[in-house]
Amino acid sequence: MKKTIKALLELKNKSQVDIAPEFSMSKESFNNKLRSAETRFNLSDLVKLAELTGTQLSFTDKETGKILVSFDNEDIKK
Repeated sequence: MKKTIKALLELKNKSQVDIAPEFSMSKESFNNKLRSAETRFNLSDLVKLAELTGTQLSFTDKETGKILVSFDNEDIKK
C-alpha cells in the first residue's frame, strides 16, 4: 500500500508534509504509518486521502470500467 499511496501523492503533486497534518501526524509519523506492516489505513483514512488529493475512492467493474460504488465523507459520518 505504501507504493500506491506514495504514487498517488506524487501524481497529485502532494507530499507527506502536505498530508500528514490532516491526519494529525508529523511527516515522520505518517511515513511510519506507511511503512508499518501492522498499521493499516482504514476506510476513513482512505476517504480522507482521496479528498485531500482531489480523487475518489471507488470500486470499478473490471469489464466495463464503470464505477459501481464510490465513497466520500458522507459515508464516514454514517
